Amino acid sequence: MNDPTAIGLAAKRLTRRSCRILLVFLAVFLAAPVPTSHACPLVIRTGAKQSAQAMIGGYCRINGSPITAAPTTGAQVRRRAFITNSDGDTVSIIDRDTYQVLKTLPVGDYPHHMIVSLDGHYLYVGNTHSNTVSVIDLATEAIVKTIPLLDPYNLFYSPDRKVLVTTATRLGRVEVHAVDGWTHLGEAKGWNRLAQIQTGKDPNHFAFSPDGRFMYVSNEYSHQLSVIDLKEHKLARQIDSGRRPVDMALAPGGNILFLAVYGEGHVKVFETENFKELERIPTGAGAHGMAMSVDGKRLFVTNRDAGTVSVIDVATRKVTQNFNVPSGPDMLEVTPDGKELWVTGRYGSQVFVIDLTTYKITQRIRTGAAPHGVVLIDLVSSPDSAKN
Repeated sequence: MNDPTAIGLAAKRLTRRSCRILLVFLAVFLAAPVPTSHACPLVIRTGAKQSAQAMIGGYCRINGSPITAAPTTGAQVRRRAFITNSDGDTVSIIDRDTYQVLKTLPVGDYPHHMIVSLDGHYLYVGNTHSNTVSVIDLATEAIVKTIPLLDPYNLFYSPDRKVLVTTATRLGRVEVHAVDGWTHLGEAKGWNRLAQIQTGKDPNHFAFSPDGRFMYVSNEYSHQLSVIDLKEHKLARQIDSGRRPVDMALAPGGNILFLAVYGEGHVKVFETENFKELERIPTGAGAHGMAMSVDGKRLFVTNRDAGTVSVIDVATRKVTQNFNVPSGPDMLEVTPDGKELWVTGRYGSQVFVIDLTTYKITQRIRTGAAPHGVVLIDLVSSPDSAKN
């Protein structure tokens, strides 16, 4: 017959064992990185009186504080679009309320992409041919400094804010720099380079894993996707990408990578654990730039040679819409409120504004020659600052 005492002891041991298993499971679960949505506006605190909400690459690449949207009305908001004119060696500053060009600032030779400084005070413009970064003060919208940096075609901070990374296209490598190379403009001599990592021919666009450990880089003319270990400062692997990969975007959570393949007119989809190709999404000739919607549900892809923009449903990975944009649509960005898409026309001197409800062009704004990069910023002043 069964012994009640033995049964009770066995039950206690089983209970203790179950508790230990549960505790181990909880420890592993809590230690694991939490998947984060990269499709969100970004608010950068710039002091007691002002904050800046920036959309760069369609998601929060600097890991700022996400909010639903900046205030849409009121004198405390300055809505701006910054456009690099690559052949004009200038940056156009556009008022997004009036759609008028406010200023055209001369910068260095062949500017392409831009980032907001970690403290939110400045916009950095990478000038590839002059090996410099032009520094625009976001409060005064004037250039206040020029800092040396080798071939800064594209530049951004890692998600953990610990390093600044650049793609040096003509040198075929990624460079990693310390972010604390300088703190005051008067002392700015350049960033402290930590590593140079060879990738492939013409590395240009990139994305980061949500935990910041890995950086994914497209090498347009060696037709590869590089995976870089930013902790070890080394190339982790190379993936065949197809002919002329360009821009890329991560789906919310970071497990799915979309890659625009210019020479094949489609978007390749990879899972980011083993980089197995999941599918190819036909878009149009010259698939080039990408931007994610604010809610992370739609991915917008420019087809530069076809003169169109494709809308991809992120969940189903299907094209739901194509609409025409002239002059070689290049880079693009969604406004922080999610209502408009701004697209640069690389083969002309215009930027186009598209209503994301109707997918119709509502504005055509003259810029400089070969407009390329676009950054949308809402500068929000506190009510107290208006009284001062």
